[in-house]
Amino acid sequence: MRFSLNRLFKNSSNKSVATFIIGMLAIGILLYSGLMFIIVRLNLNGGLTDYFSKSMEDKATIVREEMLFSLTEAENTAKWIQQYFADSYEEIGYERATMNGLATYAKEFFDAKNIVFFNKWGMQISSPKYGVVPKTPKIRSALEGEETVMFERAGDIIFGTVILPLKSNDEIFGVVEIRVPVSNDELLKTVPQYTGCEFAIFSDDIVTMTTLEALQDSTITNPEYLESSKAGNPVIVAEELDGQKYLSYYFPFNDQNGEYLTTILIAQKLDIVTSVASKIFTPFFGAILLFTILLLVGFTLLIQWKVRKPLAKVHKAVANLSSGDADLTVRLNENGGDEFARLCAEVNKFIAMLQQIIIDLNYSQRTLQVVSENLGTNAQSSASATAQILANIESVRKQTMSQTKAVTNTTNVLEKSAQSMDILTDMIGRQSDGISNSSAAIEEMLGNISAVSASSHKMAETFKQLEGTVDNGNTKLARLTEKVNQIAEESEMLMQANSMISRIASETNLLAMNAAIEAAHAGDAGKGFSVVAEEIRKLAENSAVQSKNITSELKEISNSIQDVVDLSRDSQSAFVDIVEQISSTDRIINEIDNSMSEQEIASRQVFDSLAGMKNQSQEVSDKGLEVSRSILAVTQDMTSVNQISNTIQGSMDEMSTGMQLIGDGTQGVSELASRTKDSVEDMSGKLGQFKV
Repeated sequence: MRFSLNRLFKNSSNKSVATFIIGMLAIGILLYSGLMFIIVRLNLNGGLTDYFSKSMEDKATIVREEMLFSLTEAENTAKWIQQYFADSYEEIGYERATMNGLATYAKEFFDAKNIVFFNKWGMQISSPKYGVVPKTPKIRSALEGEETVMFERAGDIIFGTVILPLKSNDEIFGVVEIRVPVSNDELLKTVPQYTGCEFAIFSDDIVTMTTLEALQDSTITNPEYLESSKAGNPVIVAEELDGQKYLSYYFPFNDQNGEYLTTILIAQKLDIVTSVASKIFTPFFGAILLFTILLLVGFTLLIQWKVRKPLAKVHKAVANLSSGDADLTVRLNENGGDEFARLCAEVNKFIAMLQQIIIDLNYSQRTLQVVSENLGTNAQSSASATAQILANIESVRKQTMSQTKAVTNTTNVLEKSAQSMDILTDMIGRQSDGISNSSAAIEEMLGNISAVSASSHKMAETFKQLEGTVDNGNTKLARLTEKVNQIAEESEMLMQANSMISRIASETNLLAMNAAIEAAHAGDAGKGFSVVAEEIRKLAENSAVQSKNITSELKEISNSIQDVVDLSRDSQSAFVDIVEQISSTDRIINEIDNSMSEQEIASRQVFDSLAGMKNQSQEVSDKGLEVSRSILAVTQDMTSVNQISNTIQGSMDEMSTGMQLIGDGTQGVSELASRTKDSVEDMSGKLGQFKV
């Protein structure tokens, strides 16, 4: 406290708290005035900007209403046409001349860009000079009774489109579509008149229509304004347009469904805002400046009278307390009811409290001297007890470490056992999968064996049929051989007959007829003889020559017949071999059939055995899982035991550390007791300086 008071009142002749307070107060008032000036200026500008911003929103509403007015006019025109046809359709029909007259009226009085009539099939039937519109889904919807009134954008122009069905006696016979440009020159004239603002319409980032000629067909320098407007967030900003400052308002223009069509700009010059702010702010600034000067002078005089003089008295009284031989019986004057009187009263209380503290310290000093002597003796006893406790804790800690190692080894063994059981379980699982695959393969093989056995049965039956067919062919071949032998014998008879013909060639016509009969018995080979018999009367003289020729031919025929006989015998021998081979093959097929039956029985036995092995593997796998779960439970218990052992060991380490700290503390207490004794003696000398 004495040091702080010295710091506070040191060099009071050169440094004054009152002067400091006056200076700080002056700075505060100036800062406050400046802050008020800035706040008022900002609030004034902000308020004016907010006012004009709200005004800009209202003017944007006027622009929308003007564009909506054009759409409403088009809608009224379309409804008038709709009602006109509803009332007059039965009298005037749906003639092209009537439609052209209505279209001319709409274009002249409503500035309609397009006015188109469609029939009930959606085909345009009005004159193309009044507009051409392709068949759209809106036309089809109108033919179903739906009315469309909307804004739409085509190129750089915003149109108001009205599509209404035409009815007579609730039956739709056509559609009328009116299309009016709402972003037109008329809009450029009316918007400045009604709002007092400049006006512009954008197509993407290009100005397509504006009252500021310098901006026509120019590209916006801040495309983020358009992006914000497209996202549905209007933008109000102060910017320079055509060399002048404007308060610009960018806002989106959407259709009836809320779909973005384009961005519209209205801009008002900022000179009106600056003029209003200057007229309000200039007198306000002068009033604040005058008030600040008067306030500073008044506060300076007041502080001089109410602060500096009382502070001088307090300084003199407190200087006594900061001296080396302070007189604690001295008290300050407490007259007056202001803060300095209360300060003097509090200082007097402090002096009285300090006086009592010095008295109490003198008593405590004597008591503390006795306690410090006892504390040194007790500290030595505590140090001996602490050393014995440390030895016991170290012994317990070593036993705990041994137990922890044993638990850790047991846990490792259990973990290896668990890993072995996992490997065994995995091997059993793979074995079970292998058995399942083998069972599936054997089951498939059984199906193949059954198919092969069935095929063997069919083949055996086929070979039996083939054997019968071969036997039948062999029988027919034997008959053929007999026939050929008969033909050979008959050819011998023909040889004899030809000899006879040669001898009786000169006989009569009756003998020739007999020769013809014999030739007929010879079949095809005797056709030549039949012809000879017919001509024998005329060619008797040539019969001998022809008889020789016939003899030669018959010899060749006899040789051919002999070859046929030999071939028939060879074929018959071949058929006998075929029958023997078929019989041998039939026996082999029967053996295959028997083998396949035996293999099917054996495979079924293997399949049944594999099924048993699969069930046994599943039982082994289940037992292995139970053993794994048991090992896991034991491992978890051993982990818990290990954690408990580690906790105990950690606690013992903490106890050991704590006891070491206690030992160090005991030693420190002993040293502190000695130092306390010295401090008590020093404090006794210091307290003797105060007069109590």
